[in-house]
Amino acid sequence: MMSGQLRDAKGFTLIEMVLVGAIVGITTMIAIPSFTQWKARYQMKQAATELAGNMNLARAAAMSRGTGITVTTAVMSGRATVTFGGVFPPLTLNEGVANITAATIGFNMFGLRAGGGTANALITLTPQQGSAYSVVVTPSGKVDWCAMATCP
Repeated sequence: MMSGQLRDAKGFTLIEMVLVGAIVGITTMIAIPSFTQWKARYQMKQAATELAGNMNLARAAAMSRGTGITVTTAVMSGRATVTFGGVFPPLTLNEGVANITAATIGFNMFGLRAGGGTANALITLTPQQGSAYSVVVTPSGKVDWCAMATCP
């Protein structure tokens, strides 16, 4: 009679619970470094696209207003900051960006980059970990970004 009652018992044994806990623990140990690297790449991509988008916006504003706009990048209070000559509010990039190249880039009323000669202007975003991203501004005013320290 007693053996029949044990066969009908429902639930998990201690060994099954320990085995599931071990599998979850090992999976977590494998996943955390990958997640950390993904998060760093995501933050850098977000910062680069946000900077490039705002630079394009400044260029468009210079053309629509018929006046020059100066974009300045710097590190203020430990955060990468971009100012747009008072035309737009300052932009503070996310905490994943540890450093940004200090640069001053102007757009004239035709949307062309003002000053700087015939070479591309390069702004490098340096992360706390991982690889650097860059935003490049050509003499014609075209703004683009890439997932490298220097854009081709």
